[in-house]
Amino acid sequence: MVQVVSARPIRLSRAEQQAATRESLLRGAETVFARLGYGGASIELIAAEAGYSKGAVFSNFASKEALFLELLRVYMERDMAELEKIVSLAPTRLLDALSDWLKTMHADASCPQLVVELQLHARRSPEFAAKYYALQESHTRTLAVILETYFKAHSKAIPIDATDLASCLTALAHGISLQNPVGKPGTSDEAGRIIDELLGVLIRR
Repeated sequence: MVQVVSARPIRLSRAEQQAATRESLLRGAETVFARLGYGGASIELIAAEAGYSKGAVFSNFASKEALFLELLRVYMERDMAELEKIVSLAPTRLLDALSDWLKTMHADASCPQLVVELQLHARRSPEFAAKYYALQESHTRTLAVILETYFKAHSKAIPIDATDLASCLTALAHGISLQNPVGKPGTSDEAGRIIDELLGVLIRR
């Protein structure tokens, strides 16, 4: 006779519980900000979307601005981590890997919309702007290093200052994404496709 042992639920540590709560709150905030914008979003709505109390939000984030800024940091860190993995590949694999990433870089359709909300709020709030532009500058510097590595891997000189090219590609990605309708799931990202073709032209020039 086989004895069935019931599985006990795994208990998370306090740190793990807090990390899971923050993750849920960020997902809830992302949904609410994308749907209602910064002005229309509220701590109450974000908490309700995430399934937590208002107090849980303030236990993890000092303010709505702090939560908004954390969303930007998460987006940037995710993208940079993915790109750094790609540029570490051998040159023969790098082009295809970067092309694949660009085609799906805005698979999360709310990303460009949230970036615009961040930019607009930075224009209205000097305190928020200081933190926002510091993050943006860090992101641009990291992207510039990645672009330098990309061109070096193909034995090509980068055509303009790496930081300027990084800023141009970021603006192009956000602008094209907002100018076009939201793509259907599984379709290529239009902004990514254009950037992919542009980088190909620069590499082959």
